[in-house]
Amino acid sequence: MNVGDVVDKYRVERVVGVGAMGLVVAARHTTLDQVVAIKFLVEHGFGSKEESIARFLNEARAAARIDSDYVCRVSDVAMLASGVPYMVMEYLDGNDLEEELEARGRLEIVEAVDYVLQALDAIAAAHQLGIVHRDLKPANLFLARRPDGSRRVKVLDFGISKTTNTSATRSQRRQIKRLTKETRSLGTPAYMAPEQVTDPMHVDHRVDIWALGAILYELLTGRMAFAGDTVKEVLDRVVSEDPCPIQALRPDVPHALVAAISRALTRDREQRWQSAAMFARALAPFGSIGVLGGLTNVTREVGSLSSISPLGVATPASSMVPVAPTDVEVTEPEGTDLSYYVAQDWAALQKRKRRASTAVLGMGAAFFLAATAALLAYRVAQPRPVAAREVSAVAAVVAPSEQPAKTASAPPPAVSALPPATPSVTVSAATASAVPEPAPPPTGKQKAYVQPAKKYVHGAPKRPARPRAPTKR
Repeated sequence: MNVGDVVDKYRVERVVGVGAMGLVVAARHTTLDQVVAIKFLVEHGFGSKEESIARFLNEARAAARIDSDYVCRVSDVAMLASGVPYMVMEYLDGNDLEEELEARGRLEIVEAVDYVLQALDAIAAAHQLGIVHRDLKPANLFLARRPDGSRRVKVLDFGISKTTNTSATRSQRRQIKRLTKETRSLGTPAYMAPEQVTDPMHVDHRVDIWALGAILYELLTGRMAFAGDTVKEVLDRVVSEDPCPIQALRPDVPHALVAAISRALTRDREQRWQSAAMFARALAPFGSIGVLGGLTNVTREVGSLSSISPLGVATPASSMVPVAPTDVEVTEPEGTDLSYYVAQDWAALQKRKRRASTAVLGMGAAFFLAATAALLAYRVAQPRPVAAREVSAVAAVVAPSEQPAKTASAPPPAVSALPPATPSVTVSAATASAVPEPAPPPTGKQKAYVQPAKKYVHGAPKRPARPRAPTKR
């Protein structure tokens, strides 16, 4: 794309910026003489070409649907003959908040709150349509210079936004789900909510509230709430560590404002501000009347904010005065060196806590493994118990082999001679029933001689008594 080329009805005048995947140029309408910005998708850094184009169109649709003065308006979207898609947007003159922080450092309290209030109004309008931005950061909050010299926040880059609107058609929901899945790992780590790190597929509008809380923290202190040398270190701090207390870095910040920011940065999203409008209502006492009166989407949900602001008669915020970045080195406010050391000490303290917790977990795991190994060794050293059925089986095998030998060693039972029975004698049934049963046979362990029981028949002669030997007197 060269200067002077005509795109549809627009003549390119100059290149405004070049990003990772896009090119933004300033162009003028050939008939209306209106200056616009045209964004071209020239690279496909995420997925295939079709996926990048679908995401680009999703950004255009999301921005066009949102009705807010604090969102960059999109008026048209089309594709060049070469297959490069582009969107026509309103032309913005100014700089983003990231450049503002680099040029000035931390901002005044009212100015910082005014910027975030304007962004909250835009996000409230997006949330009402079921659109979640998911990538809010200072670089995506543009300070556009207005004709009267004031500046207004414009929210940019809805490229990885997520739509939660349940009224969409089946094909639209399928496309939204596919794009959301493809962009699950996108976002800026320092401004991502904990659930966006741990479970990026199931996030809702409250991730934007977390991001705006982190942005306001940085605008007031001049330092990111969660910083680190590596991406992993930053994400670990987002998930498990608290940021350095604001009043330790800047004591003049009111306690109520600190409490509002702390609630926005609560890890449990159920305890966080449940809507952008509620967060804006908590910040309203610290903003200026000029900004509070223009938050149409916030006031539509929670009512007028001007009446609850104690700063209603304060001097208009310096945010209404343009401050262009300069190459001249800016002297940091008094106390910046102290806040730097406070932040470093806090980061070192959090690192020690993280190492201590890791050491405790490691010791607990080592103790558990040692106890498990000792228990297994003790069980192996113990003799193996013999089951009862195994004992009975052994006894059944051994007992039959022992009994014949013991029975054979016993003397044969003596058979007593009985007198011959008289044929005329008959035995009645009653007498026969009185005859005792024979004793059971001796077992293998019984060695004593067992004499069979004598049978007596009624009416049979008795045996003569054995004569006794004479005794001496």
